[in-house]
Amino acid sequence: MPHLVLEYTGNLALDVQPTLLKLNQALVASGHFEENAIKARAVRLDNYLVGTAAEAKRAFIALRLAILTGRTLEEKKSVSDLLGAAIQKDQSWPKDLQVQITVEVVDMQRETYFKVALQ
Repeated sequence: MPHLVLEYTGNLALDVQPTLLKLNQALVASGHFEENAIKARAVRLDNYLVGTAAEAKRAFIALRLAILTGRTLEEKKSVSDLLGAAIQKDQSWPKDLQVQITVEVVDMQRETYFKVALQ
């Protein structure tokens, strides 16, 4: 915990590993998460549609951060803002695409979450 999932449309040339590192660093900098507890992954979407205009040049990045219950709304908003800023920083988006970026912070039930670290 936390679990970070970055979904991005296949029409974006996203350099995944540096992007995930930047996002993980933002989470550590927030002071809410231990460095070795963050599990981040990226999923490239080749089948997608933004809106109804299939010919429109659109793309998106959707970040979903799942964290254990117990954080305040203000803490979640702060982390959401940090991730939003981190994903935009140092990126050069294609000029011919409208890129939409979203961040969602969701709660995982502490009582039903299982974790074990082997070694």
